[in-house]
Amino acid sequence: MSLKIQIRLGVLLMLGLLLGLGSYVILTIHRLETETPSVQQTNALAAQRAVYLFLLISTLLGIVLMVRLPRLVTRPLTRLTADVERVAAPGPITRVAVTRNNEVGHVAAAVNRVLRQAEDERRATLAELITQRNRTDSLVRGLDEGLLLIDQHGLIVLANPVACLLLGQPAKALLDQPAAEVAKQNEMLREWLRTLDAPTAGPAPTPGSPEASRAAGPVFVVRPHGENLHYQLTVSEVTELNEELKTAVPAGHVFCLRDVSAFKNLDQVKSEFLATISHELKTPLASINLSLMLMQDERLDAARRQEIAGGIRGETQRLLGMVGQLIEVSRLDAGKEIRLNLAPVPLPEVVRYATETVRAQLTDKDLQLAVHLAEPLPPALADEEKTTWVLINLLSNAIRYSPHGAALTIKVVPWGEMVQLSVEDQGPGIAKEYHHRIFQRFGGVLGPAGQQRGSSGLGLSISREFITAQGGQLWVESQPGAGSCFIFTLPAAG
Repeated sequence: MSLKIQIRLGVLLMLGLLLGLGSYVILTIHRLETETPSVQQTNALAAQRAVYLFLLISTLLGIVLMVRLPRLVTRPLTRLTADVERVAAPGPITRVAVTRNNEVGHVAAAVNRVLRQAEDERRATLAELITQRNRTDSLVRGLDEGLLLIDQHGLIVLANPVACLLLGQPAKALLDQPAAEVAKQNEMLREWLRTLDAPTAGPAPTPGSPEASRAAGPVFVVRPHGENLHYQLTVSEVTELNEELKTAVPAGHVFCLRDVSAFKNLDQVKSEFLATISHELKTPLASINLSLMLMQDERLDAARRQEIAGGIRGETQRLLGMVGQLIEVSRLDAGKEIRLNLAPVPLPEVVRYATETVRAQLTDKDLQLAVHLAEPLPPALADEEKTTWVLINLLSNAIRYSPHGAALTIKVVPWGEMVQLSVEDQGPGIAKEYHHRIFQRFGGVLGPAGQQRGSSGLGLSISREFITAQGGQLWVESQPGAGSCFIFTLPAAG
């Protein structure tokens, strides 16, 4: 039964009782008026009693209604309020009890529906927050940069694996710990924290600008795996909005360590290249200068002058070749494609021209050159000029690193649908771990111990790009003390 019907029935019952008693009183008074005087005295007392009874019953009904009716209305609401407060309080209760099928029960059912919707939204929001947190955590952990976050109270609240590796401590020994206390036993962290107190050069940056919240620190060298790694420290200030002051206030600092080892290595390679190329240029220039001084001597005969002129011509060709390599490198770095003129090329002619070009160098070191050409040998589909340049470069390297009086071997054989050409020497050899490096720009040709051998480090890099552009491959087979064999392949014509 609904609350509305209960109230109506209570009021209706009260009205019925009042109407009944009122009717009885009216009827009694009417009888008194119509009866004889002798009887009126007898019934007057009965009428008086009826009136008193009417007043008493009316008073009692009024008191009952005053007490019962508010309690009837407020008791379910009070119980519903208590249930809602229990649901709102921390605990396992998540529903309001529905005890009766009345208006209060309908309100309780509606509250339960709202609670279910709120719980569903809370679960969805919580799942989204967990997903975002996992993504952020995976992103932070996957960074190849060190990341350390210190809040405004000086506590370490985040340290990714790279930062833990650099500091040499696990994350559990860093998180929620005062940075100043950890720095007492950690020299690396002390160096990081010093950057916060270091004065900045130049004019003070504008507050809120990127320069104000981001300052580059020194470069640290660490050896986590036995190799030198260089990390550039960058400090960023974290701010948050103060609702009362309506302004940004400091909330901590982020220490970011970027791996700049590649740039350091590039600087080192550049320095080595400049030193090597300077040496390479200085040697022929000094030889040319000395030869020119000798030619100024009037006592020299014509034959000796021709010999000196030939030496000058050779050194000049060497300089031109080196400059040509630098030009090719600049073209390739500029993104220009290698221009090829592909046509069937007879490799015996390429070998003959290349060997004639380096004949003077072979004679100077008394090297024995053996050429093995397979029969029949198909022509190669290649650019004749660039293929010849590659072979001359390989022969020049072999001559440079071969001992006096050693043997060189050139072999040209069919290799499936390709043609294979190899240059083998009896030099010091190259360790396996350097086979890939020697084909990098400025890598140079290395000796058995990996030391630089006085090459510009450009010839093999350009040679590989020339061969790869023609659809072939260039590699080396070598080991220390057993010489080297440089091999490249080209597609066979037809």
